[in-house]
Amino acid sequence: MTVGNVSRGAVILRFVRVLVVLGGRSLSLAWLEMTGRLRGRRAGLVLESWLAGTVVELGAAFVKAAQLLSTRADLLPPKVCRALARLHDQVSPEHASSSAALRGLGGSPATLVGSGSIACVYRVRTADGRDVAVKLRRPEVERSLPLDLALLEGVAGVLARLPVLRGAPVVEIARQLTGGIRAQLDLTREAELLDGFRRALADVPGVTVPAVDRESSTDGMLVMEFVGDLVRLRPEDLSVADRRRAVVTALRVVYRMLFLDGVVHCDLHPGNLYFREDGSIVVLDAGFTVRLSDSAREKFAAFFYCLARGDGPACADVVASTATTVPGADLDGFRAELVALVEANAGLRAEEFDLISFATTLFDVQRRHGLYADPQFVFPILSLLVLEGTVREFHPEVDFQREAKPLLVAALFERALVRGGASR
Repeated sequence: MTVGNVSRGAVILRFVRVLVVLGGRSLSLAWLEMTGRLRGRRAGLVLESWLAGTVVELGAAFVKAAQLLSTRADLLPPKVCRALARLHDQVSPEHASSSAALRGLGGSPATLVGSGSIACVYRVRTADGRDVAVKLRRPEVERSLPLDLALLEGVAGVLARLPVLRGAPVVEIARQLTGGIRAQLDLTREAELLDGFRRALADVPGVTVPAVDRESSTDGMLVMEFVGDLVRLRPEDLSVADRRRAVVTALRVVYRMLFLDGVVHCDLHPGNLYFREDGSIVVLDAGFTVRLSDSAREKFAAFFYCLARGDGPACADVVASTATTVPGADLDGFRAELVALVEANAGLRAEEFDLISFATTLFDVQRRHGLYADPQFVFPILSLLVLEGTVREFHPEVDFQREAKPLLVAALFERALVRGGASR
């Protein structure tokens, strides 16, 4: 028997190893408590180190989840967010000196500049004098990541059998999520996506996307322009005007990709998205990226546009047209509750608009009335959830919905033109 392309026996063994790691790390935490290391001034630092170390020991899939959670200071305690934030680009690195691929590129030794869950990034001076950034896939991740993703799919299959989730597209959602993470192993694909981002955003002021060296890149190595002077800034490092400029630019980039291109970047945490002192931004990564179908892109754009206008009945129509219904579904009850939800959230600023609460309520309303959303809606919401943590920190007054309107109008106008041409 297999789960995905991984044998069931291997998945069970991986599950046992996860339990062993958690058990061992829990014992080490108890020992720290007994020896008094979790008391006093250094207790916070020791606990942060323990938590980050536990996640790293569990493996790449767990690191990826931790990276996403680290941006959610509104959901997790600040100490936990700080601990998990170490994993954006400070996961234990591979030794650059052991890589023949890196040695083959450079005229000087490689220097580590970032270390993530899937790959490490090095600065290399090439033989012709160029400084490039080289993203090199971790050798062990090809074996461990598929096991963890298969484990997730297996758990989803079990959850789908529970009465409370019967009829919900749990398995489909899990497969789409694991597929998006699994695709990050292919750095040739990421090179194409990053190159596409650079071309698509070339006319957007204040955005830098590194150029890609497609000829030197392979499925396990991505070679790109080195972008210097990248510093992890705090809100107090920027003026109010530059904080607002950076946040609005980031939102417009995400909205443009989502509503016009149908591309969803699910991983814009602070290790992949940098704010600069002049209010410009740098996007460095395109690994956890998925492409929506034309239908899903249009429907999500229409839903967001109607939300921004406070048009609850239209939002209900969009969701109902995409959802799967079960026998006995209460469409009238669903519409009434969704209209009330939209009216309560329309026009709120970031500090008032809690996206995770809105999304949770949206899906709960559907579930209670016998409707289940198109799984493709998970990715846009995940993308906005990851970005929302940074937005809240740097510019909580920004209006998520207002900033989306120009691109939503452009997307809906484009759709009308395409349909008008097709009907002739």
